[in-house]
Formats: sequence, structure tokens, C-alpha cells
Amino acid sequence: MTNAEIARVLEEIADLLDIEEADRFRVLSYRKAAEVVANHGRELTAVYNEGGTKALQAIPGIGKSMAEKIAELAETGQLAYHRELKSKYPPTLLDLLRVPGLGPRKVALVYHELGIASLDELAEAAQQHRLRDLPGMGAKSEENILHNLQVYAESGKRSRLGDILPLAERLVARLRREPGVIAADYAGSARRGRETVGDLDLLATSERPAEVCAAFAQSEELEEVIAAGDTKVSGRLPGGRQVDLRVVPPESWGAALQYFTGSQAHNIALRTRAQRMNLTLNEYGVFEFHDEQAGARVAGATEEEVYAAVGLPWIPPELREDRGEIQAAEEGRLPRLLELGDLRGDLHVHTTASDGHATLEEMAAAALERGYEYLGVSEHSPSLYVANGLDGARLRAHREEIDELNADLRRRGLGLTILLGTEADILPDGSVDLAPGTWELLDYVIASVHQGFTADAERMTQRIITALESGWVDILGHPTGRILQEREAYGIHLEEVLAAAVKAGVAVEINAAPERLDLDDIHSRLVQQQGGLLCINTDAHYPAWLDHLRYGVLVARRGWVEPPTVINTWPLRDLREWLARRRK
Repeated sequence: MTNAEIARVLEEIADLLDIEEADRFRVLSYRKAAEVVANHGRELTAVYNEGGTKALQAIPGIGKSMAEKIAELAETGQLAYHRELKSKYPPTLLDLLRVPGLGPRKVALVYHELGIASLDELAEAAQQHRLRDLPGMGAKSEENILHNLQVYAESGKRSRLGDILPLAERLVARLRREPGVIAADYAGSARRGRETVGDLDLLATSERPAEVCAAFAQSEELEEVIAAGDTKVSGRLPGGRQVDLRVVPPESWGAALQYFTGSQAHNIALRTRAQRMNLTLNEYGVFEFHDEQAGARVAGATEEEVYAAVGLPWIPPELREDRGEIQAAEEGRLPRLLELGDLRGDLHVHTTASDGHATLEEMAAAALERGYEYLGVSEHSPSLYVANGLDGARLRAHREEIDELNADLRRRGLGLTILLGTEADILPDGSVDLAPGTWELLDYVIASVHQGFTADAERMTQRIITALESGWVDILGHPTGRILQEREAYGIHLEEVLAAAVKAGVAVEINAAPERLDLDDIHSRLVQQQGGLLCINTDAHYPAWLDHLRYGVLVARRGWVEPPTVINTWPLRDLREWLARRRK
């Protein structure tokens, strides 16, 4: 079983236990384990096969009992305890948890009282007014459930980070313009830079919270206001995505920002640490805690003082996933994370020479506007007819055009150099699609898979490794081929591919296109841990797409990536020396 499949089983167990109203800590233990498994860099089946349950227990967050359950899943692909829990309920019951506003307790209520176990049965019961007599429910509850069922049907999926982040920034900018707002920011998974985002969390601090909430509730950005109070507003954005604004006093700003940014696992770990220090930590601040009662406030105005109160330096939002960041902070080992300003250029862009939508000169002008030291133009190779791939003659003409542009840039004293690369197809037999006599024209080669996705994992893995070992490839492009929320990654043993790339000295691309974000954060960290190299590129087909670099940087930051690991943080001289050494 893959990590994702194991995590899905553990998460389902947590949901089922929640419906049973089991002990809260028991539920949280399964949720925590699911998160640990999903985010682990190695497949746990391989970890177990190599070292048994002891190797699993060595993973932070996996205890003896959980290790035994993971071992059972690794060996059999099933878990008896999971089957036992599921056998108590119809298989469609868990679908109800995806409806906004229906938590495990309400799901348990409608199931035990009315036998409702599917979305269709829930809709029918609400339409027939059979929910309003249940404890804690009424006519308004029925109306809300019908509305939320429709919302779920229209917008059940999370949004891509590239779709939600610009909107979050626009809403925050609006809040900051409101009279009385001292500070505002977005929080949650958007601030942590996750590749997809569910509900959007906004925070503001003000001495006049009711005025701020009233103004936001009337905002034209909201399609619907769900609830509006003096300190919180909940609404829906066009398309159905929920947004929640909380307005806190200045003395709680840092505590609230920390609380609503960190993952559940990170926040639990931080609160546990606080408890060991006789402190309690929540969204209002850090307080002394004696005799089971909160005492004087210790911190809360800034995130820095919240972390300092529990003996830690400030932890960057992207790291707050409970993947070892608290221990690293305690030991002074937090990485110096990559920043957008560290990047000196982009090595994967397309122009009208293949399937891009801007000329070479237009892409160069966009790179100059962004202060790049270099821009790598990497058109498609001959076999990709659908993308107007370049044959030998056209590539030679492209080389001449770039040489002329570089000469012009030097004459004008502009500090930009255009490099000529290619995005060569990795063909089904593992060969790299380079037209005869063209390798000498190129500054570097990106190799990517664009066709033949249906091959089984063993064949696809060997196909890519063969290309990596050929000596022709400098950068492996979008390694898994996934399109977020549209196309799954092709079958591939990714750890083997990354190990081969590291061994061959090939840089692995973090493709920053918002629909790709490929390589992901977990495996970017793995490449760095193994001593490999990364390259963050936009795969831009328009000048504006060069701004997508920031999404790749967020992936890298979530993967603990430091600047020297990323080849396009290097000065042009160092990059050229590395490429020259590879060609020898």
C-alpha cells in the first residue's frame, strides 16, 4: 500500500471513532498518525519490509500500537480493525462528513435517529421536513443543510493554492484599508503554502472589532454572508468557497495568527510543550497555568513572543506541519529557507517558437522587469508535434536568434543573459528526444515525459531512470506528470527515480505552474536530504506566468529547502561551470 492509501484508512478510522463519540485523544491519535504517514518521505511499506515494526516506531508520531496496524496494512493491504468499524455502518455514511456544517456528532444523530446514511437520504429527509424535530435542529437547520448540500455538490473540492492565494491577498489588502484595522493577514493552509486550500481563514486586529466585521460583511467580495457577529464573519466567495474572518484585540494578534496558521498536529505539539512548562496556549495568548486554572498572560501580541514563551525561535509558517520543526527549533537547526529573492532566473520557459504565447523578445523583457540575471528558453523537442516541437533546423535558427539577442543586451548594458535549453521528451524506451547534431547547440537539457502515461510503474520508472543515466540530461522536468485535481501522477516508483537523479547529478525540477507543483514538498525535502539538487521553474508560456515562481518557492520552503540546493539561485558563472562539468 502507498502512504496515501494507509493514511486514508487511518483517517477513516478517526472519522468512524468520532461518530461513535469515542475518547477524543484516541480519535486525535489516528488523525495525527494519518498526517504523519501522508507526509513521510519514504513509503512506509518499504520501511516496514526493511526494518519491521521497530523501524516504523522510530518515526516521530508512530507508537507501538499504530506501528502494528501499519504493518498489517503493509502486509495484507487491509486492517481488521478498520473492517470491524466499517461493518457497523453503511458504506455511504462517511460521505455526510463532507457536507459543510455536518460534523461527526450530527452525522451520528441523523443516522441513529432517522437511519440516514447517504447524501440522497439526507436531502430527502430535509425536503420532507423530517430533520427539524431532532434535538438541536429545526426548520433553519433543514434549510441550511439543503443549501450546504448544493454548495458541496458545486464546490466539494479544495482550491489550488494558485487560485486561492491571489484572492486571499486581495481580501487582506481590503481589510488593511479599513479604518480601525491595525494589522490583517490570511492564515490556515494558505499561509502554510499547501498546494490546495479548503476554507480561507482571515485575521485582523482592531480596537473596534464590530465595525471591522460589519464592513467586511458588506464587502462585495462575499457572495453570501453565513453569519456576522462582533468578532467573526463567515461567508461564501463566488464558487462556494467559505471564508472566515476573525477580529482579535492587539494583545492576542500573535497568538491568533499562530493558532489559526499551524496545522492541527503542530498546534497540539506546541500546546503539549507549553503544558510541560506550566503554561497554557490558545488563540488568545500564552498564560500561566496552575492548579488547572489559567493565570496571568505571558505572551500573545506577536508570533515571535508566543514561540519565545515556550522556549523556541519563531518557526516559519510553511514548516508548521509537525514534521520535526519543533525539535529543530529547540536545537537551533531550523533551516535558512529559500526565498523568492534568492532566485536569479528561470530555466524553463516557452516562446512562440514552440507552444508559448509570447516572442523571445517579450519573454526577455519580462525577465528584465523582474531583475533576472538569466532566462532559460527551453522549447519542446521534435517528437512533441502537438506542441510544435523544434527539429534540428529550427533549433539552429533559434540558437542564432538567441545569440543576436544576447549581443544586443550586452550592447545596451543590460544584465540579462538568455540561455538555450530544450524540454526534450523522454521516449518510451528511455531515450532522450534530441535531433542529431543539436546537443552542441544547447546550454542544457530538461527531460520530461509528455506521452505514454499508461505504462505500468515498473516500466515508467525504468524509462525515466534510463534517461537520467544517459548523460544527456541536466534537469528532470515535472517528475510525476500530475495535474492537481485533474490528473493523477503516472505510475512511478518516485523514490527510485529521485535516487537515480541524485546519483547522476541531475537536478530535479519543482515545476511552479500552479496546476502542477511537481515535485511536491515531501519529495523536494527528500532530494535535499540525499544531497541532490533542485531547480525551480515556471514552465511559463506567457510573460505573466513568470510570477508563478513564488508557488515553487512555497513548495521548496515546505520541503525545508535551502538556497544552495537550488541551481537557479547560483550566479550565472557558477551555473555555467556546473553545466560544463556535466558535459565533460
